Amino acid sequence: MAVKPPMPSLIVILSLAAAPACAAPDIALGRYLSGECVTCHRGGTATTTIPNIFGMAATTMTEAIRAYRDKRLDNAVMQGIAGRLKDDEIDALAAYFEQTRRP
Repeated sequence: MAVKPPMPSLIVILSLAAAPACAAPDIALGRYLSGECVTCHRGGTATTTIPNIFGMAATTMTEAIRAYRDKRLDNAVMQGIAGRLKDDEIDALAAYFEQTRRP
């Protein structure tokens, strides 16, 4: 006689269903939030102090914005802007700019 494996408990099933999924960054939110960034960074080039962020790797941008937010990078303007952003907003901006080329 074959032994049936035990059925998963209801608690395990419900906890898996309630677990937050790792969602991709919200690119539409990034586009919405990007206006303030574009104001200064639209003219950014390799020879200016304001860098070009269009097409920048999302991981690079995420690390930089969080460093400004946490005051590990020194720039009063960027610290003020980044200080208002939550992690999901930073991820959304980084995802948006990674796929966007200069207007």
